[in-house]
Amino acid sequence: MNILVLGGAGYMGSEIANQLVKRCDAEITISDIDSKGLNKVATKLGDRVTTRVINVNDLNDLVLLMKSSDIVVSAIGPFYKYGVKIVKACIQAGVNFVDINDDYDATQEVLSLDEEAKKAGVTAVIGLGASPGFTNMLAKYGADKLDKVQDIHIFWSESSVDPTGRAAMEHWFHIIAGEVPMFKDGKWVNVKGLSDPEVIEFHSPIGSLEVYYTGHPEPVTLPRYIKGVKNVTIKGGLYPPSIMRVWKVLTEVGFGSKEDFRIKDDLSMPLRELLVRLLRAMPHFAPEFFNELYTQATEKYQGYAGAIKVEVIGEKQGEKMQYTYDMVSDSVRLGTAIPAALGTIMILRGEVKVDGVLAPEGAIDSKMFISEIKNETKIYEKCVRIKTL
Repeated sequence: MNILVLGGAGYMGSEIANQLVKRCDAEITISDIDSKGLNKVATKLGDRVTTRVINVNDLNDLVLLMKSSDIVVSAIGPFYKYGVKIVKACIQAGVNFVDINDDYDATQEVLSLDEEAKKAGVTAVIGLGASPGFTNMLAKYGADKLDKVQDIHIFWSESSVDPTGRAAMEHWFHIIAGEVPMFKDGKWVNVKGLSDPEVIEFHSPIGSLEVYYTGHPEPVTLPRYIKGVKNVTIKGGLYPPSIMRVWKVLTEVGFGSKEDFRIKDDLSMPLRELLVRLLRAMPHFAPEFFNELYTQATEKYQGYAGAIKVEVIGEKQGEKMQYTYDMVSDSVRLGTAIPAALGTIMILRGEVKVDGVLAPEGAIDSKMFISEIKNETKIYEKCVRIKTL
């Protein structure tokens, strides 16, 4: 077996490759436009890993490379730029596929390729990271314990000092600027990003944080696979709270725009991309502010990189019930890479038996997935009866 990891020199892709090396005997090909980065990752991961420099915008070269693999895993973001074209290439190549697509609009567009993938006999599982991915599987796991499902509410928080790449920062602007989709009263509606603040109590040591509507794919996909659900929402935010205030102001004054900004006569770039470059440089220019962020993150939050909470509300044997799942992680990178690697291996083992383009909850058995991942990730489950008047 050969697994192709696209974006293998990147922050997420290199960790996905690392997890695959640890978990299976397949040969791994890591591919990226960054040849130096590829060689550095391959040296760390050992002899089973080979490299291939590629520009994913070269469709013919990409399809040819995919055909030499048994399954492709993509970590190339932001997905609103690359998600659709890479899935189309995989369908053309006739090869099974996994990605960590975390953009709501790219998810909507990729799901429209479902019939095309079925005709090609391809299984493409999209959005199999932490959120979306792990959150979807927890929601499905809880929903399967109920007779009827009414509401699913997902909350996430992430440390601002956890290392991340430029694509992840562009994605953050993408999911908070403008309108984002939620599923309310049985239909999809758009709401303003960063609206409707709510204080959520995450598992210790994260504690109480304010979260806001964010544009992740869970409200796009969960209603497609969980019958009868009326409301699916997702809210998220960054901590410590001081950095969240910075992002809110930057978004409110327009820095989340995708429109080009002219730097000088012969040079322009999207305003969002320009700001991401500036933000990544700011610790150099404002060391006291960022040192304080680091101190808070390491002391108050004990170095934890993120947390998720999933609430599933419905009926069981005539009573209204709520299942709540909490998880904290010391690395967003690991929290994203482990689900992607597990899903890839499950497909290779023949445990995913449906063709088409699907979200994780539509393709992977939630009990089997949770059973595998809970051995290395502590999941806190709570079930309560909800009293009704």
